[in-house]
Amino acid sequence: MGCLTNTLQAQTTERTVTGKVSAADGPLENVGISLKGSTEGTVTDKNGAFTFPKKLSTGDVLVISYLGFKTQEIKLKDDTSFIEVTLEEEYVTFTGAPNSEKPYKSKRSKE
Repeated sequence: MGCLTNTLQAQTTERTVTGKVSAADGPLENVGISLKGSTEGTVTDKNGAFTFPKKLSTGDVLVISYLGFKTQEIKLKDDTSFIEVTLEEEYVTFTGAPNSEKPYKSKRSKE
């Protein structure tokens, strides 16, 4: 009987996780939400909302990433079923100037 009880407890810890991702000025669409160490993932809708496609367990880590913003990792706790994340902008600095003396050609010319 002890094995059956442990199996049931393990099953109840798996749950559907939903959430919302936004920036300082509102919800973000197409933010990547992935399970760390796997290929499982999803993206947010136009309201910044998502439902992860796989049931998750305590200790799983979700990676939230969006171009121009700092990537965040969220470790799931025993009671985590909804996540609300506000991403911070990440400023990128370019050094040097692009070489604009040569025109870019995508194909060789047949001259």
